[in-house]
Amino acid sequence: MNTKKAIPVLMLSGCLLGLLPAQQSLSIETVVKRKLISYHGSVEHLHSGQKLKLQVKNRSRDTVVFHVNPGQIFRPAHASYQPLIATRQKIVRLAPGEERPVFVNALCGDRPKMSASDGTTAFEVGDRANPAMAEMLSQIQKMGWEKNINMQNLVWTFTNDMSIASLEVEGLNATSRKKLMHLMTLKSGQQEPWYQIKYRPADPESPILFSGIAEEIQGDLKYEVGSTDDVWIQVLDAEGRIQKTLVFIPGQAPGRYTLPLKFAAEELPMGQYSIRVEGRNSQTYGNFQFEI
Repeated sequence: MNTKKAIPVLMLSGCLLGLLPAQQSLSIETVVKRKLISYHGSVEHLHSGQKLKLQVKNRSRDTVVFHVNPGQIFRPAHASYQPLIATRQKIVRLAPGEERPVFVNALCGDRPKMSASDGTTAFEVGDRANPAMAEMLSQIQKMGWEKNINMQNLVWTFTNDMSIASLEVEGLNATSRKKLMHLMTLKSGQQEPWYQIKYRPADPESPILFSGIAEEIQGDLKYEVGSTDDVWIQVLDAEGRIQKTLVFIPGQAPGRYTLPLKFAAEELPMGQYSIRVEGRNSQTYGNFQFEI
């Protein structure tokens, strides 16, 4: 008799447990502000991209669940170093009194400053970055594109107005690449560039992550020649001074042309430039802006 009564009660208990809501996840800003956790942020160089190490401890008597969202900024204790910006979402669950390290995917967020190495400075939870960048980072995570894009340059696109030509996209099919560039133009406010630029990797011994040296610039020049002409394709600086001649085409026939172009610009300092397609008598057939 007792057994028969116990069975429906147990079943009911199971149903009720199944209806209990999951514990709400709070932002890391909120749990820090409420002093639910203590933490210490530092840099650890890991191949997975989880550069930021947070040593966290639950200071409360309850389980704490918190999240680090893409775009969350972590400020360095010393202003000479770059802040770190989370690029992926991280959800953390801590039992009462639990202490452990948490690793966050994070990249540098202020190109001219130094990159912190192990133990050079501590990091504190800051505010959130540009919402457009946070949305872009979330979209890239959702689409699984992180391994196809130079993510550090993408972050600098939003934080330092770096050209989206520097994304160095590899391994995406034409449709995915088109979607990526469309999203980047919407979020960054830049126009889609006609070229791609690849920078030389920074010196491993240097604390500055960005070399600023244009190792390769490539793209298609589209122009039209009205009558047979000798054509020079030259690089000009922002003041209109010729820096180098890339191609000379004697006696180019009338027509529309698409010229694939690839060249190194290691000798050119950072700045604004253009490629001019010019004929005799200063006849200009095309002018293409680019940035180093």
